[in-house]
Amino acid sequence: MGIKKITAPSMPEAFQKVKDEVGEEAVILSSRVVWTGGVFGFFKKKQFEVVAVMDDDNKLQESVPLPVLTETVDLIEEKPVEYEQSLLNELAELKEMVTSNQKAIDPDLAVYPSSIQKALELLLDQELDERYVAKIAERLLVSWRQAKKEPSEKDVIQEAKKILAEQIDQLDFSPSGEKKFVALVGPTGVGKTTTLAKLAAHAALEEKKKVAFITLDTYRIAAIDQLKTYAGLLDIPVEVAYEPEDFIKAVESFADYDQVFIDTAGRNYRDAGFVHALHNILSMENDLETFLVMGVTMKERDIVSIMDNFQHMSIDRLIFTKADETKVFGSMVNIMLKYNLPTAFVTTGQDVPDDIIIAVPELFVDYIFGDGSE
Repeated sequence: MGIKKITAPSMPEAFQKVKDEVGEEAVILSSRVVWTGGVFGFFKKKQFEVVAVMDDDNKLQESVPLPVLTETVDLIEEKPVEYEQSLLNELAELKEMVTSNQKAIDPDLAVYPSSIQKALELLLDQELDERYVAKIAERLLVSWRQAKKEPSEKDVIQEAKKILAEQIDQLDFSPSGEKKFVALVGPTGVGKTTTLAKLAAHAALEEKKKVAFITLDTYRIAAIDQLKTYAGLLDIPVEVAYEPEDFIKAVESFADYDQVFIDTAGRNYRDAGFVHALHNILSMENDLETFLVMGVTMKERDIVSIMDNFQHMSIDRLIFTKADETKVFGSMVNIMLKYNLPTAFVTTGQDVPDDIIIAVPELFVDYIFGDGSE
């Protein structure tokens, strides 16, 4: 980190020299007006002196105040009134430059026309992965160049929606076929039990199926009680499997049922051994559909960590919960595209059997562009 002193005839020129000689990430530590040259105290030239530093780690960006022009009292007394007015003009110009710089767009977006920049900023604000944003940007630029007249921001947004939908639509959103056993796996606190009840309620009330519950979540008494409450309201039997043998017996007892919904414990999903043991229990691969449940409000790096552990287990589709608790939805698209897994449902609240939406590509486009979050 080096400090450099730069002088120039005006503050804008000094500001530009800082960027040229120190770098775009330079931090201005101080600035002042100095008077140089002259004969017998006359014909002095005003210069602007700026002290700047390059901080590669950006550690000074927040702690260093904006540059403020300072002058010693004796210099103020020496110069005529017109110089004071000139100084005020320079200060106003500097403030305008600083404000403009603070509002500047991401330098990586500066190569695109302004209408495209707006669309890309929206995608980045939604935390869509930069790799996918870059692909959208390339296609938007091609369309922009081929257009007979310059597209409006609205036109660009519509094109961006179309491109994003095509990216998501590459995944297979068609139902994987109704399996007898439906298992929900995922971490604690994402709403697996409530989601399971919503799916069971739809099957029982709308499709008139004969359904049942099995729970493997014996670590939390509250989870068992919650599922039993739902089972009572829906008039659905429920079995609690404390051991693998209990699970096998429960499966056998529901042999004549149309569909069996399986709840699992929400702990230790970062433990590959735990996931492997769960896989051994849920071994009816030919007649089992497994959904991995994640909360939209989770940190994406935590989702990735859990997803990586589940690579050894057959996950058919995803379910994202708590879409009503955030305004940022890029993680859903990032995870689907990264792991080539479609989403089956998105939940938007606690109400059973409501507050659940069948997922289609257009749903995620609406979320990303602000059309589906209200």
